[in-house]
Amino acid sequence: MRRVVLALALLFATGVRAEEKAFYVLGAGADSCERFIAAAEEQPPGTYKAISNGDEPYVNAISKYQQWMMGYVSAINADRGDEGRQIKLDLTEVDSWMRNWCSRNPRRTVFHALQAFVKTH
Repeated sequence: MRRVVLALALLFATGVRAEEKAFYVLGAGADSCERFIAAAEEQPPGTYKAISNGDEPYVNAISKYQQWMMGYVSAINADRGDEGRQIKLDLTEVDSWMRNWCSRNPRRTVFHALQAFVKTH
């Protein structure tokens, strides 16, 4: 009987932890921090370079990361709902934080960096 109680206790104790969800990251978030930093090198945080080509402007590589980051933060805010829990930082602040984190973790992905950002904000 004692073994059964112990086995059940262990079974339920492991079930308390949050489940890890497997999912596929799409877009710029799947890129490495190393690629993000390389794209960011030529621009100050929160800025990008655009060149008009007639129909639509061409923008440099950092722009795709910035747009992905802002979309991710917007999705987190939508999920949080409560205005008091939402992330209310501008692009320059998020971009600067990401550059610092990615510089220390170049082998991780942009998604991992933004996940760490969200956990701290």
